[in-house]
Amino acid sequence: MIGVYGGSFDPIHLGHLKTAKFIKHELGLNRMLLLPCNQPVHRQPLHYTASQRLEILNLGLKDFSELEVDTSEIDRGGNSYMIDTLKNLKIKLNNESICLVIGMDSFVNFKTWKNWDEFSKIIHLIVLPREGEQPLVKGLETFEVSSDIKQIKSEANGLLYFSNTGMINISSTAVRGRISENQSLDKFLPKSVINYLNNL
Repeated sequence: MIGVYGGSFDPIHLGHLKTAKFIKHELGLNRMLLLPCNQPVHRQPLHYTASQRLEILNLGLKDFSELEVDTSEIDRGGNSYMIDTLKNLKIKLNNESICLVIGMDSFVNFKTWKNWDEFSKIIHLIVLPREGEQPLVKGLETFEVSSDIKQIKSEANGLLYFSNTGMINISSTAVRGRISENQSLDKFLPKSVINYLNNL
């Protein structure tokens, strides 16, 4: 069972990295892939280029050896649609079971994603917690909600799981704000990433 944690990673920060590590252990995943998008469809243009974000990501992973990078969306170019990426990954990973990790904000807007109703045929959906008000409905018509990790491991796809991992309150927006104001990044980014950004 393989985890896929997608995002703009603009830039990657310790919240992303620690969360990916926690989820890998919580679900007992064989691998955890961090999947930087090329150009997000639902967001403003990115601050860092694809090559810069990829370099930052690879630097960050030096301290998180249990995580891996998948460059599928950057290699493909153009707008990034997760459904297309997952279909290709399914082939690339020899049809191994995939757990797609998304944030609660993405879950709330999941029905705006391209072909959202096809995801349950391909993956299990893993939702990260968030602070503050929670959505009234914690379900999707196409997925079966489960809190049983053994069930997730035994079935190929179609389950929706809400993670128990602790919330790490760091955002890329806040990191970029600190960079622009020359504030300390020590608690937000790995040292190698800080050094890289300081030299841009």
